[in-house]
Formats: sequence, structure tokens, C-alpha cells
Amino acid sequence: MLSTPGYCDAHRVAMHREYGRARRAFDSELGFYQSPRWRAVRGAFLREHPVCRACDALGLLVPAVVADHVQPLKDGGERFGWSNLQSLCVSCHNRKTVRETAGRR
Repeated sequence: MLSTPGYCDAHRVAMHREYGRARRAFDSELGFYQSPRWRAVRGAFLREHPVCRACDALGLLVPAVVADHVQPLKDGGERFGWSNLQSLCVSCHNRKTVRETAGRR
């Protein structure tokens, strides 16, 4: 049982790896996420916003590892603008992605 949302240390890496594998199979934007420009923007954003926004709203202090597009690229979201980014932990990002994916069906 965990006291914070997400996965334990033993399973966090494995779940992140599996998410990446599954994503490579369907994500047409993968090349964008591997680009030097995105990596630079992502790194700068996470340095400036190091705490998960969703967890912080619940009063939890959880490190962010994902620079998430508030409005997804698939829905016309701006690629590099900080106003379309938010810092999330992997668990919160995965939950958001599931909600977005379900909404497209």
C-alpha cells in the first residue's frame, strides 16, 4: 500500500518502460518527442516547475517527470509554448492520457 498516488520504486520503472513500448506502437508524434528542441523545452520547463501540478492541487509534494501538453498535440495543442505545458508525475500523466484517449472514441 502506498501513501501517495503512483507505483512503488520496484514497479515504477517497469510501468514507465511498458508505457513507452505501447506508445511507440501507436504514437505518430514520437519523432517530435525525441527532437532536440522538445528535449530542451521539456528540461527547462521541468527545472522551472519541478512538482506535479495535479498532486500539488491535492496537497501532495510529488516530483514531476513529464512535461505534459494541457491541450494534446492531437487536438491542436501548441507544441513548444509553456502556456500549453504542465508538470506531472507519471501516474497523473497516465490517468490524464487515459481520459483523453477515451474521449476520442
